Amino acid sequence: MNIALIVFAGSGTRMNTSIPKQFIKVKNKELVIYTINKFVENKNIDEIILVTSKDFLDYTKELVTKYNLKKISKVVEGGATRQESVRLGLQSLNCDKNDIVLIHDGDRPMVSENIINQCIDYLKDYDACCPILNIDKRLPDISNSGRTRIVNDTEVDIQTPQTFKYGLILSKHNENTDKSFSDDVGLVENDVEVKFFEGDPLNFKVTQPKDLAFFEKLLK
Repeated sequence: MNIALIVFAGSGTRMNTSIPKQFIKVKNKELVIYTINKFVENKNIDEIILVTSKDFLDYTKELVTKYNLKKISKVVEGGATRQESVRLGLQSLNCDKNDIVLIHDGDRPMVSENIINQCIDYLKDYDACCPILNIDKRLPDISNSGRTRIVNDTEVDIQTPQTFKYGLILSKHNENTDKSFSDDVGLVENDVEVKFFEGDPLNFKVTQPKDLAFFEKLLK
């Protein structure tokens, strides 16, 4: 099975809005719905798990019904940090250790079908993979996502979906509840080879108002 775990339990304080950024409406549709639909519409995704905050748990369930979102098997309450939210989402799954889990940020609404498919394809030969983007390929109209690392001596942006065999990523999250990692790849990279591959400049993270404005412009 190929399972998408979409995480949007944060408060989005940098957006300076009364509601979390993932629920801001863009052209009369909540931002996170654009993200979810990319996985709903992908024929290679079998199941979707949503992880959101306690305060918006019921609202998220209402959105699933309102938009008749297919493939979503459950909506899970997240934790105090992204890492904890991912762990809680993983623990809610009932699947085989070799099933594939794509962990994606709910505020990356422009993830392409090609990126999703590549994540799945690379898991035939690897236990983990992750799209990355060279710093010089960032779009000038968006803000820095804040997640960078050195890969092959080059500083890159780390994107999502970060994709893993279920048994591996669940065990590493359970083993590291007392440690903090900026992304899920960090939990496994010392134990398995992670396949880093070319990401997409449009797969950006909506973090600040200018990112939201740019996304709206793309929709037009």
